[in-house]
Amino acid sequence: MSNNMILCDRKQLKNPNGLILGTPGSGKSFAAKREMTNAFLITDDDIIICDPEAEYFSLVQRLGGQVIRLSPAGKGMDGKPQYVNPMDINLNYSEDDNPLALKSDFILSLCELVIGGKEGLQPVEKTVIDRAVRNVYRPFLADPDPAKMPILGDLYNELLKQPEPEAARIAAALELYVSGSLNVFNHRTNVELS
Repeated sequence: MSNNMILCDRKQLKNPNGLILGTPGSGKSFAAKREMTNAFLITDDDIIICDPEAEYFSLVQRLGGQVIRLSPAGKGMDGKPQYVNPMDINLNYSEDDNPLALKSDFILSLCELVIGGKEGLQPVEKTVIDRAVRNVYRPFLADPDPAKMPILGDLYNELLKQPEPEAARIAAALELYVSGSLNVFNHRTNVELS
């Protein structure tokens, strides 16, 4: 309303999130690129950009970053498909939290998006998913070899073994992402995530 910029050090705020608003052509993208470059030059912060239009590709390249193209046809600079496994689990993620509980919570959120609908997941569906997640990770946790990291197809197969009809419904919803045309998330991670 005052036509003045409002500036602050977001890292000093309770919630450091930011939002850039403006009319088309007012410099929103330029402001975002400038802020990313500043963060790159003066902090050790990680910068993660979700960029469906590849607008930030050249900036990422100039700053020595990594571009990961996640799509059914997405290929890296080497021409090979790129994958990120949503089932990856980091056993050293936090000393305070149980990594399996965190992963189960993430998978529940993923299934909520894929299956949920207006009412979201029902309690029985949440229980079935949580049980299947624990069953899928049991062999990996006994011998944490990255080559044995579960993939979405393992969860799908475990759901099909469950006796509840809700399990079959959940598995059917995941089929698109396991063996269907969006199976980009049914592979082990083959990109450098650090």
